[in-house]
Amino acid sequence: MIIVSESVQKFLLDFIRQKGLQPGDKLPSERELVQLLEVGRSSVREALQILTERGYIEKHAGKGAYVKSIIPHNDFTDLTDLFPSMDILASLDLLEYRKGIETENAFLAAMRRDHTSIEDLERSIYDLEMCIRNGTSIIAPDVDFHGTLALATQNEVIVQVYKSLVNFFKKVRIEMAINDNVENALYYHKEIVIAIKHKNPERSGILMRRHIEDVQLNYRRMLVGMGIIETKYTKDRVLF
Repeated sequence: MIIVSESVQKFLLDFIRQKGLQPGDKLPSERELVQLLEVGRSSVREALQILTERGYIEKHAGKGAYVKSIIPHNDFTDLTDLFPSMDILASLDLLEYRKGIETENAFLAAMRRDHTSIEDLERSIYDLEMCIRNGTSIIAPDVDFHGTLALATQNEVIVQVYKSLVNFFKKVRIEMAINDNVENALYYHKEIVIAIKHKNPERSGILMRRHIEDVQLNYRRMLVGMGIIETKYTKDRVLF
C-alpha cells in the first residue's frame, strides 16, 4: 500500500534535521513541495496536517508552515510507528528490481534512441544540474530521466510497466531524497546519455547497473544512520 503523504512526512522531517532548521524557521510552501517531490497537493496537505498534529510543525494562516520543535534522533528508531505503510523490504526489493529492468532499458535505449529522446535526456540533465546548484530535490529531473529511457526503448510493455510503477518509484525516491548522493547521480546520468548518444548499449547498460547499485548503497546507509538496520541485508531480515 503506497501512502504518499507518509513519504512526504519523512522528507520534511529529514529536511528539518539535515538543514539544521530551528523552531520558527519556515518550511517550503505547499506549491514548492508539490514541484520538488512530484506529488499531489492533497498528499502535501495531509503530511503537513499530520506533522502539525504531532507537534513537529505549526501552520500560520496565509503564511505557511514553520518548524515548531527540534526533532530528536531517536524519533526515527522505529519507522513503523511514525510511518506504518513504509515497507523497507519492499523499497529494497524495488531497487533490486530496478537494477535488472533499468539496465535493460538503458541497453535498449542506446540501440533505439531518436533525436527527441536525446533532447529530452539532455534537458533532464540540465534540470538536474539546476536542482543541485539551487540545493533542491532532484526527484523531478530523476523521474523524467528514467521515464525518458523507458520511452526510448520503443517497447510498449516496458513503457506501460514503468507508468504502472512510477508512483512507487517516487515514493522510494522521496524516502531518500535528502540522503541522495546528487553528484554521483549527475555523473551516472551524464555518462549514460553519452553512451546512448554514441549508440553503445553495453556501456549504457553497465553504467545504469552501477547507478542503481549506488542508489541501493545510499538507501541502506540512510537506514543504518537512522538505526533501522544493522550491517547487512538478506531476504529474510534487514541488516547492513
